Amino acid sequence: MRGALAAYLAPYRRRTLLDWWLLSAAVAVLAIAAAHWQWTQRADLAVYDIGIAAQAHAPQPDIMIVAIDDASITSIGRWPWRRAVLADLIDHIAAGKPRVIGLDIILSEPDLRSPGDDMALARSMARAGNVVLPALAEAVGGSWTIRYPLPWLGAAGIGHIDMAVDVDGVARQVFLQEGLPGALLTHFSAVIAGFGRSARPVADYRHENAPDPFRADGDWQRRYLVRIPFAGPPGTFPRVSVRDVLSGAVPPEVFRGKAVLVGAAATGLGDVFPTPVSRDGRGMSGVEILTNTIQALEQGSAIVAVAAPWFWLGTLLPILLAALAALMLAPRAALLISVLLAGAAFAASLLLMGLAHLWFAPASAIVGCLLFYPLWSWRRQEAVLRFLAQEAARLEAEPGLLGASPPRGPAGRSLDHRMEAVYRMSSRLRDLRQFLSDALESLPEATVICTPEGRVLLANRRCAMLCAAAGGRSAGEGETGVPADVHELLTRLFPVAGPGLAYWEGLHAALSTGEGSQGEVEEGGVELSSGDERPFLLRGAALRSSNGGLAGVIVSLIDISEVRRAERQREQTLRFLSHDMRSPQASILALLELQADAAKALPQPALLARIGGLARRTLDLADDFIRLARAETQPLRLLESDLAGLVLDATDALWAQASARRIELALDICEEACVMMAEPALLARAVANLVGNAIKFSPDGGTVAVSLAREAGTYAIRVSDQGPGIAVEDQARLFRPFSRLHEGEHGTPGGVGLGLVFVRTVVQRHGGTMAVESERGAGATFIMRLPAPPESGQRPASGG
Repeated sequence: MRGALAAYLAPYRRRTLLDWWLLSAAVAVLAIAAAHWQWTQRADLAVYDIGIAAQAHAPQPDIMIVAIDDASITSIGRWPWRRAVLADLIDHIAAGKPRVIGLDIILSEPDLRSPGDDMALARSMARAGNVVLPALAEAVGGSWTIRYPLPWLGAAGIGHIDMAVDVDGVARQVFLQEGLPGALLTHFSAVIAGFGRSARPVADYRHENAPDPFRADGDWQRRYLVRIPFAGPPGTFPRVSVRDVLSGAVPPEVFRGKAVLVGAAATGLGDVFPTPVSRDGRGMSGVEILTNTIQALEQGSAIVAVAAPWFWLGTLLPILLAALAALMLAPRAALLISVLLAGAAFAASLLLMGLAHLWFAPASAIVGCLLFYPLWSWRRQEAVLRFLAQEAARLEAEPGLLGASPPRGPAGRSLDHRMEAVYRMSSRLRDLRQFLSDALESLPEATVICTPEGRVLLANRRCAMLCAAAGGRSAGEGETGVPADVHELLTRLFPVAGPGLAYWEGLHAALSTGEGSQGEVEEGGVELSSGDERPFLLRGAALRSSNGGLAGVIVSLIDISEVRRAERQREQTLRFLSHDMRSPQASILALLELQADAAKALPQPALLARIGGLARRTLDLADDFIRLARAETQPLRLLESDLAGLVLDATDALWAQASARRIELALDICEEACVMMAEPALLARAVANLVGNAIKFSPDGGTVAVSLAREAGTYAIRVSDQGPGIAVEDQARLFRPFSRLHEGEHGTPGGVGLGLVFVRTVVQRHGGTMAVESERGAGATFIMRLPAPPESGQRPASGG
C-alpha cells in the first residue's frame, strides 16, 4: 500500500521540488537585485540609525567646541560678525596653547566694509600658528569647484567640509578626500585629527573604498568613505560659548592641548543637519558633526561595510535556510523559522555595528526570508487545491456504496468551487465511515479491525463489553476500553492465550506473504476459553485495498457457548435414549425371555415386582429429563414470589418421607420478607430436590437443616445433611448430567443423576449461583444464592 501511495504521489513530489527550486532561485535573484540596486536602501538606513543610536559612548575629553550660540549673538550682535571679533577670539583661545584650532567659518571673500579686520585676523592666526580653515565645494555652471579661504589669512591647514548626505537627507558619512583629479582636498576633520602629530596618510585612517553614489558627474572625485559612529545626541561633546571666552569667563587653560573647534550653533544660522542621533526634530550643528568625525578618526572607530563575500553570504544564507524550512517543516514551524531568521539578520547587523564597527545591510535578507514563506504558501495552496479537486473528481466519478452518488456541484477553479468539492468528498467519506461503523456495530459477534501489524483501528461495542467483563486495563487502551493491539486483546480476554496468539501469528504471516487464499483464511479459526469458561472461536480475514494490497485484518471472536451447549444436550439426549432409557427396557425383555424357561422362571410376584421397578425407573428418567429440558429451554413466567413460602412448601412436601426415617427437618427462615421475581413451581421443585437428596443421604434418625437468609445482596438457601459427604476432588462432577458419585456403593440411594443438574439450571436462569461445602465423612451443605432487591433506603445500582 505504501509503495502504491508513493508511486501515486511521485509526480506531485517532483512538481513540488521543481516549484521549490524555481521559487528559491527567484527570491534569491530578487534579493541580489534589491541589494545591488539599493531598492531597500531606506530600510537599511533605518536599521543603521537604530544601531548608531544604541551604541552611545563617551566623547573624547581632548576635543572641545567653542559655539557661536544664541547668547553670543545676543551679546556681540547679528551674524556675520566683524573679523576683528574672530581675531580676538583666536587670541583668547591661543593663549591656552591648544593643539589645534579649527575655525568652521567660510572666509573665502574679503571684508569690504572693514578691510583692516582681515589683516587683524591674519595677524592673530599667525600668532597662533595652528588655525585650520575650511574650504567649500559648490556647483558653478554645471560643474564643481572649491571655494578656498583667503590666501593672505595664512591658515596653518585647509580642509573641505562637505557632508555626504544620504537619500533621506540624513548626514551619516563623509569622504576624506574630495576634488578634481590631481587636486584632491583632505577633509577638515582629517586635517584637525592629524595636526601637530606625525604625518599620517589619509588612507591610513579606517575607511571604506566605496564608490560615490551621489557625484559621479564630470571629473569630480570622492574617496575614502567614513561612516560616523556618533558619540550621542546633539550636545554630547563639551562646549563653551564665544561670549564666555571673550568675556574671560572661560580661562584659557581650559583649551590646553586640545583640539578646539569654533562653529555656528545658534538658531537660524542654517549650519544644522539631521543625523541618526537627532531627537525631537533637533538637528546637529555642522561643527559637532565634525567633532564626531575627528573622534572616529582618532579612535579608529569609523564604521565600514563588511566585505562583499561576507555580505552576500549573510544575505543569501538566511533565504536558503528559510526555503529549506518551508520545504521540510510544517507551515507553523516554517513561519517561525522564517521570522527567526529575519530577526537574526536584523540582530546580526546591530551586533556587528556595536561590537566590530562593521555595517551589514540586512534589509534584502529580511525581505527575502519574509517573502519566501507567503509565496511558497501560495504555491502549496495552489498545489493542494489542485490535488484535492482531482481527488474529489475521481471520488465523485466512482459509484456510490450507499446508493446514488451525491450531485456534483458546478465545475470551476475558484476557491469556493473547490471548497464545495472538498465538502462533498468529505461528506461522502463521513457517510461511508458511519456506514462502516454502523455495520461493524450491527455484527452479532465481537469484532475488531486492525492493521496488518495488529494495531486495533476499530472495535464494536460487543468487543468493548467483553473487555470490560474481563477486567483490568492496558497501557495502550483507548477510550472504548479495547486494548490497542491484538496481542494485548487476546492476552486480556483469554487466560490461556497461547493458541490464539499462535493462530494470529500464522494468519499474519500468511496474509503478509500472500500464502493461502482468502477462503482458506476464512475457514480457519481456533477455539479459546474465556475467564468465565465460555468457549469462543477466533477467526480472521483479510481486508484488501482497491489495488489488491493488504489494507488490514478483521478479527472476530464468536461466542460458541450455545453451540457447545446444544452439542452437550444432543450428547445427553443420545446417552439418555441409548443407555438410560434403553437399559430398563432391555432388562424387562431379558426377564420376559427368562420367564419362558420354566427352569429359570421367577415366581410371578417377584417378576411383577422387578418389572414394576424397571418401569418406574424408566418413568423417573423420563420425568427428570423432561423437567430438565423444560428448565433449560422454556421461558420463565416470573411472578413476585415469597421465598420463605416456597421453602416451607417444598419442605412440607417431603415431611412424610423424612418422618418415615425419623429424620428431623430443622428450619431456620429469615424473619424479614424475602421477595423476588421468580417462577414459583421451578424454584420450589429445585428446593425440594435438594431437601430430597439430603433426606436420601442422611442416616435414619438424623437431621436435615434448611435455612433462608439474606447475605450480601443475595438470598441464600442452605440445605445441610449428615450423609457420607463428598470429597473435594469429586465435587466438580456433582452437576454433570447422569453423574452419581456413590453409585455402586452399598446402601447408596437410587437416582438418575439429573436432580442437581436441574437445580443448578433453575438457579442460573434466575440469575443466581450454586455452591457446595463438604468433605468426605462430614456431610454436605448445598447453597442456592439468588439475587435480592436492594434493601429499604438503598438505591439500585444504575447501569448507565
